[in-house]
Amino acid sequence: MLYLFGVGVAGAGIGGFFGHFFISDPVAESIGWPTGNPFQLEVGFANLAVGILGIVAMGRRDGFREATVIAVTVFSVGATVVHVMDIVETGNLAPGNSLQNVGNLLKPALLIGFLAASRRAEHSPDSEVHTSGFDTWRGPRIQAAALMTGSIAAGFSVGVAIDQSVILTLVGTLVGAGLAAFVIARSSGGTSAPRTDSAI
Repeated sequence: MLYLFGVGVAGAGIGGFFGHFFISDPVAESIGWPTGNPFQLEVGFANLAVGILGIVAMGRRDGFREATVIAVTVFSVGATVVHVMDIVETGNLAPGNSLQNVGNLLKPALLIGFLAASRRAEHSPDSEVHTSGFDTWRGPRIQAAALMTGSIAAGFSVGVAIDQSVILTLVGTLVGAGLAAFVIARSSGGTSAPRTDSAI
């Protein structure tokens, strides 16, 4: 769930902000919508808000996570409804209008499942015994997720700007994964998560 908050929520949100704010015309073209629409700036800031929620949620274990999952779910499902309506009305099957709907629906489904599993683990009888161990395990993984977020968002944004989004997103993902692996390997000998908190 930490990686999903870091990459799927924070990375996608911040990457979406860069796309809609700085390179709005190429993003509009990838969706198959008219360019020059000022509403993209509003969508960009909405993406940024969700991205920031993802960053904060990585370091929290309280109700902030539920609030973040609710925000992501409403935003993602709402965006999917808009894209599907456009597909039905206009037949617009541009990749930005069709393919992204899979991720828009998969992300909240995974977040809800992981969140439910983590809450069950936290309420298990011996969860208190493993709290300090989990906090030690979690720190490097938050740093790793942040590095992956930055790398993927940068790769996606630059890729959209030069019409190489798939290749540069893949490069950003590989660089981020390499940095994340280095950070985790360097920390305390790659300690695994306590068994009661493995879903968190």
